This record gives sequence, C-alpha cells and structure tokens, in this order.
Amino acid sequence: MNRNKIFTLPFLMVLLMSVISGAASYMVNPILPAFLVSRGAPMELTGIISSLMSLVALFGRPFSGAASDRFNKKHLMILSYVLSIVCLLLYSKADTVLMIIFVRILNGIAFSLSGTVSMAFGADFLPLDRLGEGLSYIGIGTVVSTMIGPQLGDFIDERFGMEQIFVWASLLNLLCAILTYLIPYQPRNAGNRKKFVFRFENFFAPELTMYVFLIGMLSIGNGILLYYLKDFGNSRGISGISLFYTVGSIATILTKPFTGRWLDRKGTAWTIYPAFIISIAFALCFGRSYSLIPVLIASVLKAIGQGSGSSAIQVDSVRKLGLDHSGVASGSCYIGMDLGNVLGPAIGAFVISSKGYGVLFDIYAAMLALCIPVYWLYSRKRSS
Repeated sequence: MNRNKIFTLPFLMVLLMSVISGAASYMVNPILPAFLVSRGAPMELTGIISSLMSLVALFGRPFSGAASDRFNKKHLMILSYVLSIVCLLLYSKADTVLMIIFVRILNGIAFSLSGTVSMAFGADFLPLDRLGEGLSYIGIGTVVSTMIGPQLGDFIDERFGMEQIFVWASLLNLLCAILTYLIPYQPRNAGNRKKFVFRFENFFAPELTMYVFLIGMLSIGNGILLYYLKDFGNSRGISGISLFYTVGSIATILTKPFTGRWLDRKGTAWTIYPAFIISIAFALCFGRSYSLIPVLIASVLKAIGQGSGSSAIQVDSVRKLGLDHSGVASGSCYIGMDLGNVLGPAIGAFVISSKGYGVLFDIYAAMLALCIPVYWLYSRKRSS
C-alpha cells in the first residue's frame, strides 16, 4: 500500500462504504417514531426507545475501542455489518414494542462497534501527516449519506411500505460487508500484537479526558437540534426550517477538505480555538433567529465550527495515542459525542419549558465560551 497518498483504492472503498452504510442508517432513523407508534408504543415513549441505541453505544464504546486495537479491524467491520443486517431484518418482523426494544439494544451494540472501528479502520489507510485531511473526507461521506438516506427512505415508504425500508437498508449493509471483504488490508501492527491485558487504559485513554469534554460540549448542540429543531421553527413561525440541515451539509462538504488541510499544516490549537469561537457565533445567531436567513447563516457557522473542531479532536487523539491504539482513541472521542447527544435534549427540555429557546442558546454559547480558557490552561500545562 502506498502510504504517501490519500486516495488509494482501499481508502476510496472505505469512503464508499461510509456513504452506503450512513444512508442505510438515515433511511431508518426518521421513520422509527412512526414505526413504534404503528406497533402500539405511546408517542411519549418513542423518544426514550429511540435513544436506547445511543445509550447502549455509550457504554459499549470502551469495549469496541479495545477490540479494535486487539483484533483485525476488517473482520470487526464485517461483524458490525452482519449485526446491523440481523437488527434490520428483525425490525421488519417485529410486531411488539418489547421486541423492538430488544432489537434497539442489539442495534446499539452494532452501532457502537461500527462507529468506533470505522474511524480507526479508515486511519489505517492514511499517512499520519495527512490524517486530518483524510479523515475529513470520511466525514464528508457521512454528510452525503444524511442528504440521500432520508429521501431514499421516503421513496421506499411511499411505494412499498414502511417495513420494506428495513429490508432495503439491510441490503445496503450487505453490500458494505461484501466491499469490506474485498478490500486488501494489512493491519499496521500485524504480527506485533501484544498479549491483551485487562487494564483501564485499554478501554479508555485518561490522557484524552480533556478532548472527551470538548467534543462532548460541541455535540450538545447536536442533541438539542436533533429533538427541537422542528419545534423551534414552529414556535417562531419559521417555515422551511429543515433547510438548516441541507445548507449545513453543503457547507460541510465544501469546507471540510480545507479545514482538514489547515489542521495538518497549522496544528490542533490553531484549529480548536477558531472552531469554538465560530460555534459560539452559531449559538448566539441561532438563538436570535426569527426568520429563515439567520437560521441558515447559523447552519453554516455550525458546520464549520463543529466540523473542524470535532475533526481536530479526533485526529489529535489518534496522533497522541498512535495508530496502534486508534481504536481506544476513537472510542474515547465517541464517548464524548454520545454524552453530548444525551445531555443536549435533557438540557433543552429543562430550559425551553421555563426560559425559552433564546436563553437556551445563550447558555449553550456560555458553555462553549468556557471551553476556550479551559483548553488554554490544558495546553499550557501540556507544553510545560
């Protein structure tokens, strides 16, 4: 394998799989609440049941990270796709809420494994000095999948019925499993694996605690918007609020290659500080939006701020631990993301009911602003 360039055939195949598997996920996620209601679940419980996958994934990240560093990542990726296929086919046959809860838990295990291993697997095909740029392209693949997945799901739902979405999503995962099998892959540390020792450091990297905190703070905004974007638009009379995600996706696709190169050339600190400043601007702009134009401006700011900040944290985590421990690095970062996705809706539910959206996003901006001096103190201590 040529380690001096990014766009090798194996890496292009990894990019393709990120789009296909992501599209399969985004076909299913938007219809899950309606699917739960059709199976007899009360509407007020659909959010809790849907979030079971993220909750299980949160606890599974340390184990999947340790497995990624201990076992062949290619084999683990195939296993994650097979588990996803089983879950999707079980969804299509589930006729009780209890059965769906069981499948959702199993889906969380598959999601934990695929999410953690995929970044480490992709990193194995990249030169270390171009890791930021390379992983940014995987991020673009994920964004593309968010744009095509829901539309594909709607198309299948309208013509074949809701249950067929799960079947088609399982076929996409099968395609990913086949593509993974065909990828020529030689682990970086093949033949040099040390005997696994059950230690805390093999599941979570304590030296990444600051990065877990920072990426979690960035992800809180995702958690808030995931559940409350539509209600925000309704409460302020903003039509077309769903364009927030479309514009944000386009902005991410256009800017990620540049922010990835900036990270590789300028370093982590020169990426994280601007990322948090731009994210603060997003929160202040969004919280004061009463029409579509400022909402879309906020969308662009969020795409640049969170996209560059999260990438910088993930890449530097891998660089700090080394590629032989990229699984633990990836798993630790995903713990922060999962925590942010869980805390965001909880904070939103508490603040929105009493103070409203303006106060909520002012509080979020203040939380992001606090991260800047915290990271500055951390950087000074790290360099001393």
